[in-house]
Amino acid sequence: MNRTEHGYAAIEGLAGTMVQPYLVRLGSPVTEADLRRVLRALVAAAPKLRTVVEPGPHRCHFRVLPEGPLIDQLFERVLCVEPHVDLDDPEALLAWHRDALHEVVPLERGLGVRVRFVPHPHRPAFIFGVPHIFADGMTMVHLVSQLLRGLEGWPIEPMPLEAPSMLGAIAPARWWQWPRQIWRSRAHRVAESRRLARLHIQQLPTTTQPHYTTTGLCHHTVPVGTLRLRAAARALGVSLNTFVVAGLAQTFLDQAPDDPQAAAVIRISVNLRRYYPEAAGHGPLWGNHVGAFLVIEQDAHKPLAERVRSIEAAIREGQARYARREMAWTYLWEELMPWLGRTLIGHIAVKMMRAGRFPKISCHATSLGDVGGIQPPAGRLRVEQMVGVVNSISPLPVLTELDGVLTIPMTWQRAETDEAAVHAFLRRVDAVLARMADEALAATDAAPDAPPAPPATRAAA
Repeated sequence: MNRTEHGYAAIEGLAGTMVQPYLVRLGSPVTEADLRRVLRALVAAAPKLRTVVEPGPHRCHFRVLPEGPLIDQLFERVLCVEPHVDLDDPEALLAWHRDALHEVVPLERGLGVRVRFVPHPHRPAFIFGVPHIFADGMTMVHLVSQLLRGLEGWPIEPMPLEAPSMLGAIAPARWWQWPRQIWRSRAHRVAESRRLARLHIQQLPTTTQPHYTTTGLCHHTVPVGTLRLRAAARALGVSLNTFVVAGLAQTFLDQAPDDPQAAAVIRISVNLRRYYPEAAGHGPLWGNHVGAFLVIEQDAHKPLAERVRSIEAAIREGQARYARREMAWTYLWEELMPWLGRTLIGHIAVKMMRAGRFPKISCHATSLGDVGGIQPPAGRLRVEQMVGVVNSISPLPVLTELDGVLTIPMTWQRAETDEAAVHAFLRRVDAVLARMADEALAATDAAPDAPPAPPATRAAA
C-alpha cells in the first residue's frame, strides 16, 4: 500500500464507508445476463477488483486473490438486481444512490466491487461502486468505460498491476537537490499556515461534532449549459474548470462581503501520475495516485477578470510546485503512515476529530472533467447521466460535464451541516455562475444560447 491507501485502511468506518458509487443511466436496454457476464470478465481482467486488505505482523498490505472457484463464490455478492426502483422519479433515484453510498464492503474478504442494477425497457441504470482504497477517480472512470465497452461487445483491456511508492511523484531528480527542495517545501507550508491563521475561512454552516453519523448526498445540475460557461471562460482566458472554481470561491466570499479577512479556501485534487519520471517506466498506474493543494481567495468585491486570473494563477502555481518537486516536506511526513500502523493512524484521526483539529477549508473540489469519453465506440449504448461521488469529512462537490450539461453532485457530513444549507449554497452557486457568464459575455456580439433549464436541485441525506 502507498501512504494514501494506508490512510484509507485506517479511517474506513470511522468517517463512513469509502465506497465510490458511480451512478450511470443508459439510453438503451441492457439485460441482467449481459451485465453479469461483462462484470465477471472485468473482475478477471482487473486485479485491483480481486484485491483484499490483509493484516501483516505490523501493518496491512494488499493481497490479490487468484482467479478460480474462490472468485466465483465471492462474485455471487457483486451484482444486486433491484427492479422495484422507479428510475423516472428523481427522489427515488437519489435515495437509491444514497443507499449505495452507505454500503459497507468488507475489505478483508473481497471482492472490492459492488453493482446495483435496475432494468428498464428503454433507459436502465446501474451503480458501480469500488472502495476508494482500491481506486481513485481516474481509475473509476476507466473501469466504468471498460464495463461499457464490454456491454457494447468490445474486449475488455487487462488492467496492469503496479504498486510504486507515491514518493516517486515528489522526490527530487538528484540526491543533492533534497535539502533545497525540502527547504522550499517547508517554507511554503509555513507561510501558508501563517496566512490561514489570520483569515476567517468561509464554510457552509458547520457544527463540529465528536462523531459522524451519515453522509448527505445531493444531485445538482447547473442551469447554465457548458456551451455558455465555456464561452465565458474563454472570453476571460481561462479553462471551464477554473471558471467554476472561481464561482465556488465567489459564493463563499459573498457570505461575508464586508469582512476584509474573509477567505474561500478550496482544496483542489491533482493527478500525481504526470509527475512520476518517465525513466521509471510506469504504466497507467491504476489505483490511488492523487495529491492536493489549496487555493486561497479573498475580497468579495474583486472584479471578475481579476478573480479568475487569481484563481488560475493559484492553480498553476499549485501544479508547478509538484513539477518543481517542491512538495517533499508535506509528503515526507505522510510517508510515515505505513509505519505507524492502522490502529495508531485511526487513533490520531479520532483525537483530531474530537479536538476540531482537522484542517479548516471551505470545501474540497474535485473534477471528473468532460466524461463524454466513456461513451462506447460503436454507439449502440449511450450514457445519458453519470454521477460519481464518495464519502468525505469536508463538503465535496464533484464537477462533471456530459453532453453540454454541468453537474455538481455534493456529499457532506450530516452531523455537521443541515441539508437546507447545502440547497441554499448550490442555488447561490447557480446565480453566481449565471452572473459571471453574463458579465464575461456582455461584450460579445452573439453569445451562445444556454440549453433549457434542467429540473430543480434535489437532495437527500
